Amino acid sequence: MSKFFIALLTVFCFSAVAQQGAKHSMTQEVLLAKMEKAADPKDIAKTWTTMKIKLEMSVPMQQLTISGSAIYKFPDKSKSIALIPGMPTVTQVFNGKQAWKETVGLGMQEKTGIQLAFARFECKKINPAMKLSEVYEKITLDPYLYKKGNFTCYKLICSLPAELNVAPSQMFIDNKNFLVRYSVENQLTEMGAVPVTIELLNYKIIKGVKAPMLMNMNMMGVKMVSKILSIKVNEKIADSEFKFPGK
Repeated sequence: MSKFFIALLTVFCFSAVAQQGAKHSMTQEVLLAKMEKAADPKDIAKTWTTMKIKLEMSVPMQQLTISGSAIYKFPDKSKSIALIPGMPTVTQVFNGKQAWKETVGLGMQEKTGIQLAFARFECKKINPAMKLSEVYEKITLDPYLYKKGNFTCYKLICSLPAELNVAPSQMFIDNKNFLVRYSVENQLTEMGAVPVTIELLNYKIIKGVKAPMLMNMNMMGVKMVSKILSIKVNEKIADSEFKFPGK
């Protein structure tokens, strides 16, 4: 489930140095199983057909607060809306085949090529029922433990689809509760793909699934704090929400 929130944040970096520690005897297969059990102990996520999220993101350096909402119709539809004070509202949509961005007053821009590929990947990753092995092309467990903040963590190196042409993501999983505590992902920007460091905090049970409700982020030196305000699942969402403009 944690991968969903990481995906959410990279669609819409508290940064800590990882201190390498001793070698461990954990196997990748066992760790992935423990992560799945920790986040979704009763295997509930696979029953989720839709999800609605509301969040608030603050950028202290710029004294800016962004309101956001997102809807998902699994397995392959997503729509997010960002409300930035003094700026046009931005809506981004992926409907399983097409992806686009709509900016109030500026019109619609269809995403093609690597932008479309990223939208497809993020939509797949955002599905809480998807296992990490179903999202990433390759997963490798680092042989060492790492100290991240107050946690001793295992480190997973996750390779994204080759068509995205970005460095692998890194996930740091604590060795007690097997929850993702830190992650380094790549976000597609106007300048290309840039790394975003995310610290995941305040885990709570949401409809049987454990998820972080507070995230500290750092992207290119800009620190952001994101709070999940509400999550609703299995509410009706019409396919028309994801209809490509003009068709």
